[in-house]
Amino acid sequence: EDLVTVLEQDLTDDEKNGDIDGLVDEIELLSDRECQELLKSIRPIKLALVKIRKLAFKLIHLTTKLLPAWQKILQEMRLKVTNMPHDVSTWWNSTFDMLEYGLNHREAVDGVT
Repeated sequence: EDLVTVLEQDLTDDEKNGDIDGLVDEIELLSDRECQELLKSIRPIKLALVKIRKLAFKLIHLTTKLLPAWQKILQEMRLKVTNMPHDVSTWWNSTFDMLEYGLNHREAVDGVT
């Protein structure tokens, strides 16, 4: 037997289907009704994430308009003037950092949006 055949014999069914981590997409296991309920329940979270992501993007790209207003709001609230981290798909944990910053500066975020 060749090496590939020997190695394939030791694979589990999940590994043969490309699931080497044992991960399962649980959404596929839901009924249509359960899926709709799940989507409805996470909608507010998705909207908040979109809102904070758009603000972070605008703070970076609209430096002559929005950035001075952001800095003024932070100064008025006696917060350290900092830039909001933005979500970058290739930076692990950047979404968390952006959300954490948004939560810690919630009043300022609400003041500018």
